[in-house]
Amino acid sequence: MCDAIISIVYTYEYKCELCKEYLEEGDICEECRSKIKLCKFPIVLNKNNYSVRCYSTSYYSGDIAKLILNFKYKSNFRCGDILAKFMIELIEREKIQFDAITFVPMTKSALSKRGYNQSKILAKIIAKRFRLPVVDCIDKVKETKDQIGLDSEERWSNVSKSFRLKNSKKIIGQSILLVDDVFTTGATTYFCAGEMIEKGAKDVIVLTVAKSRI
Repeated sequence: MCDAIISIVYTYEYKCELCKEYLEEGDICEECRSKIKLCKFPIVLNKNNYSVRCYSTSYYSGDIAKLILNFKYKSNFRCGDILAKFMIELIEREKIQFDAITFVPMTKSALSKRGYNQSKILAKIIAKRFRLPVVDCIDKVKETKDQIGLDSEERWSNVSKSFRLKNSKKIIGQSILLVDDVFTTGATTYFCAGEMIEKGAKDVIVLTVAKSRI
Protein backbone atom coordinates (compact mmCIF):
# COMPACT_ATOMS: atom_id res chain seq x y z
CA MET A 1 0.00 0.00 0.00
CA CYS A 2 2.77 2.41 0.97
CA ASP A 3 4.66 1.62 -2.23
CA ALA A 4 1.54 2.40 -4.26
CA ILE A 5 1.09 5.75 -2.53
CA ILE A 6 4.75 6.63 -3.02
CA SER A 7 4.47 5.69 -6.69
CA ILE A 8 1.46 7.97 -7.18
CA VAL A 9 3.16 10.91 -5.46
CA TYR A 10 6.39 10.35 -7.37
CA THR A 11 4.89 10.06 -10.83
CA TYR A 12 2.67 13.07 -10.29
CA GLU A 13 5.81 15.18 -9.95
CA TYR A 14 6.91 14.32 -13.50
CA LYS A 15 4.54 14.53 -16.45
CA CYS A 16 5.35 15.27 -20.06
CA GLU A 17 4.36 18.87 -20.63
CA LEU A 18 3.09 17.99 -24.09
CA CYS A 19 1.27 14.64 -23.95
CA LYS A 20 0.81 14.57 -20.13
CA GLU A 21 2.18 11.02 -19.83
CA TYR A 22 3.79 10.23 -16.49
CA LEU A 23 7.59 10.21 -16.42
CA GLU A 24 10.16 8.87 -13.98
CA GLU A 25 11.96 12.19 -14.36
CA GLY A 26 12.23 15.17 -16.67
CA ASP A 27 9.64 17.32 -18.42
CA ILE A 28 9.20 15.92 -21.95
CA CYS A 29 8.93 12.26 -22.93
CA GLU A 30 11.26 10.81 -25.54
CA GLU A 31 8.45 10.32 -28.05
CA CYS A 32 7.38 13.98 -27.94
CA ARG A 33 10.98 15.15 -28.00
CA SER A 34 11.72 13.03 -31.09
CA LYS A 35 8.94 14.83 -32.99
CA ILE A 36 10.57 18.24 -32.54
CA LYS A 37 12.52 19.08 -35.68
CA LEU A 38 15.78 20.90 -35.01
CA CYS A 39 17.13 23.72 -37.16
CA LYS A 40 20.48 22.69 -38.61
CA PHE A 41 22.02 25.95 -39.81
CA PRO A 42 22.02 29.60 -38.69
CA ILE A 43 20.68 32.42 -40.81
CA VAL A 44 23.14 35.25 -41.52
CA LEU A 45 21.63 38.72 -41.90
CA ASN A 46 23.80 41.13 -43.89
CA LYS A 47 22.82 44.79 -43.81
CA ASN A 48 24.50 48.16 -43.18
CA ASN A 49 28.04 46.78 -43.45
CA TYR A 50 27.71 44.22 -40.68
CA SER A 51 26.38 40.71 -40.40
CA VAL A 52 24.57 38.88 -37.61
CA ARG A 53 24.41 35.11 -37.12
CA CYS A 54 20.94 34.00 -36.05
CA TYR A 55 20.41 30.56 -34.50
CA SER A 56 17.05 28.94 -33.72
CA THR A 57 16.50 25.65 -31.93
CA SER A 58 13.49 24.56 -33.99
CA TYR A 59 10.64 25.76 -36.21
CA TYR A 60 7.61 27.67 -34.98
CA SER A 61 5.01 24.96 -35.37
CA GLY A 62 3.40 22.09 -33.51
CA ASP A 63 4.69 21.35 -30.04
CA ILE A 64 7.34 24.07 -29.99
CA ALA A 65 4.71 26.70 -30.79
CA LYS A 66 2.51 25.25 -28.05
CA LEU A 67 5.31 25.54 -25.49
CA ILE A 68 6.08 29.13 -26.52
CA LEU A 69 2.44 30.24 -26.38
CA ASN A 70 1.89 28.62 -22.98
CA PHE A 71 5.02 30.30 -21.63
CA LYS A 72 4.40 33.68 -23.23
CA TYR A 73 0.68 34.13 -22.69
CA LYS A 74 -0.35 31.66 -19.98
CA SER A 75 2.51 32.20 -17.49
CA ASN A 76 3.54 28.54 -17.71
CA PHE A 77 7.12 28.94 -16.53
CA ARG A 78 7.79 25.22 -16.71
CA CYS A 79 7.48 25.63 -20.47
CA GLY A 80 10.06 28.40 -20.23
CA ASP A 81 12.48 26.05 -18.48
CA ILE A 82 11.99 23.46 -21.22
CA LEU A 83 12.59 26.00 -23.99
CA ALA A 84 15.72 27.30 -22.28
CA LYS A 85 17.08 23.75 -22.13
CA PHE A 86 16.68 23.44 -25.90
CA MET A 87 18.59 26.71 -26.31
CA ILE A 88 21.37 25.56 -24.00
CA GLU A 89 21.68 22.30 -25.93
CA LEU A 90 22.07 24.27 -29.17
CA ILE A 91 24.77 26.50 -27.67
CA GLU A 92 26.70 23.44 -26.54
CA ARG A 93 26.16 21.56 -29.79
CA GLU A 94 27.27 24.48 -31.98
CA LYS A 95 30.01 25.56 -29.54
CA ILE A 96 28.78 29.16 -29.59
CA GLN A 97 31.14 31.47 -27.71
CA PHE A 98 30.04 34.72 -26.03
CA ASP A 99 30.96 36.98 -23.12
CA ALA A 100 27.56 38.19 -21.93
CA ILE A 101 23.86 37.80 -22.62
CA THR A 102 21.10 40.27 -23.30
CA PHE A 103 17.50 40.02 -24.47
CA VAL A 104 14.96 41.72 -26.69
CA PRO A 105 13.11 44.22 -24.48
CA MET A 106 9.45 45.15 -24.19
CA THR A 107 7.98 48.61 -23.75
CA LYS A 108 7.10 49.54 -20.18
CA SER A 109 3.38 49.36 -20.91
CA ALA A 110 3.63 45.91 -22.54
CA LEU A 111 5.77 44.64 -19.66
CA SER A 112 3.30 46.00 -17.13
CA LYS A 113 0.42 44.29 -18.91
CA ARG A 114 2.08 40.86 -19.15
CA GLY A 115 4.02 41.04 -15.92
CA TYR A 116 7.23 39.53 -17.26
CA ASN A 117 9.50 39.51 -20.30
CA GLN A 118 9.76 35.94 -21.57
CA SER A 119 13.02 36.66 -23.42
CA LYS A 120 14.62 38.00 -20.24
CA ILE A 121 13.62 34.86 -18.33
CA LEU A 122 15.20 32.67 -21.03
CA ALA A 123 18.35 34.82 -20.96
CA LYS A 124 18.66 34.45 -17.18
CA ILE A 125 18.36 30.66 -17.32
CA ILE A 126 21.02 30.47 -20.03
CA ALA A 127 23.28 32.87 -18.14
CA LYS A 128 23.05 30.77 -15.00
CA ARG A 129 24.08 27.64 -16.90
CA PHE A 130 27.18 29.28 -18.39
CA ARG A 131 27.95 31.53 -15.40
CA LEU A 132 27.91 34.67 -17.51
CA PRO A 133 26.30 38.07 -16.86
CA VAL A 134 22.96 39.25 -18.19
CA VAL A 135 23.33 42.81 -19.44
CA ASP A 136 20.15 44.90 -19.56
CA CYS A 137 21.36 47.22 -22.31
CA ILE A 138 18.43 47.87 -24.68
CA ASP A 139 15.20 49.81 -24.22
CA LYS A 140 12.19 49.56 -26.48
CA VAL A 141 11.16 53.17 -26.84
CA LYS A 142 8.33 52.91 -29.34
CA GLU A 143 5.17 50.83 -29.29
CA THR A 144 4.87 48.73 -32.43
CA LYS A 145 1.97 47.00 -34.08
CA ASP A 146 1.70 43.26 -33.60
CA GLN A 147 3.98 41.65 -36.19
CA ILE A 148 1.40 38.93 -36.89
CA GLY A 149 -0.11 39.44 -40.33
CA LEU A 150 2.56 41.86 -41.57
CA ASP A 151 4.68 41.03 -44.61
CA SER A 152 8.48 41.17 -44.51
CA GLU A 153 8.81 44.81 -45.57
CA GLU A 154 6.11 45.92 -43.13
CA ARG A 155 7.82 44.07 -40.27
CA TRP A 156 11.13 45.84 -40.89
CA SER A 157 9.40 49.22 -41.11
CA ASN A 158 7.32 48.47 -38.00
CA VAL A 159 10.31 48.01 -35.69
CA SER A 160 12.62 50.62 -37.23
CA LYS A 161 13.88 53.09 -34.62
CA SER A 162 12.05 51.22 -31.85
CA PHE A 163 15.15 50.37 -29.80
CA ARG A 164 17.71 52.45 -27.95
CA LEU A 165 20.93 51.32 -26.31
CA LYS A 166 21.71 52.02 -22.65
CA ASN A 167 24.66 50.98 -20.45
CA SER A 168 26.78 50.86 -23.60
CA LYS A 169 30.05 50.64 -21.64
CA LYS A 170 29.11 47.11 -20.57
CA ILE A 171 29.13 45.78 -24.13
CA ILE A 172 32.19 47.48 -25.64
CA GLY A 173 34.56 44.86 -27.00
CA GLN A 174 32.24 42.06 -25.89
CA SER A 175 30.67 39.22 -27.83
CA ILE A 176 26.97 39.37 -26.94
CA LEU A 177 24.32 36.66 -27.14
CA LEU A 178 20.95 38.28 -27.91
CA VAL A 179 17.98 36.14 -26.83
CA ASP A 180 14.41 36.24 -28.14
CA ASP A 181 11.53 33.78 -28.50
CA VAL A 182 10.67 33.71 -32.23
CA PHE A 183 12.65 34.65 -35.35
CA THR A 184 10.47 35.62 -38.31
CA THR A 185 12.12 38.12 -40.67
CA GLY A 186 14.85 38.98 -38.18
CA ALA A 187 13.83 42.64 -38.09
CA THR A 188 13.51 42.93 -34.31
CA THR A 189 16.73 41.12 -33.46
CA TYR A 190 18.63 42.82 -36.26
CA PHE A 191 17.79 46.33 -35.09
CA CYS A 192 18.73 45.39 -31.52
CA ALA A 193 22.00 43.83 -32.71
CA GLY A 194 22.73 46.86 -34.87
CA GLU A 195 22.42 49.22 -31.91
CA MET A 196 24.99 47.17 -29.98
CA ILE A 197 27.43 46.78 -32.88
CA GLU A 198 27.33 50.50 -33.67
CA LYS A 199 28.11 51.31 -30.03
CA GLY A 200 31.14 49.02 -29.80
CA ALA A 201 30.09 45.41 -29.30
CA LYS A 202 32.66 43.07 -30.83
CA ASP A 203 30.01 40.69 -32.13
CA VAL A 204 26.33 39.88 -31.65
CA ILE A 205 24.92 36.38 -32.01
CA VAL A 206 21.14 35.97 -32.03
CA LEU A 207 19.53 32.94 -30.42
CA THR A 208 15.79 32.29 -30.55
CA VAL A 209 13.67 29.37 -29.52
CA ALA A 210 12.00 29.01 -32.90
CA LYS A 211 12.12 30.18 -36.47
CA SER A 212 8.95 30.94 -38.39
CA ARG A 213 8.54 29.50 -41.87
CA ILE A 214 7.62 32.54 -43.96
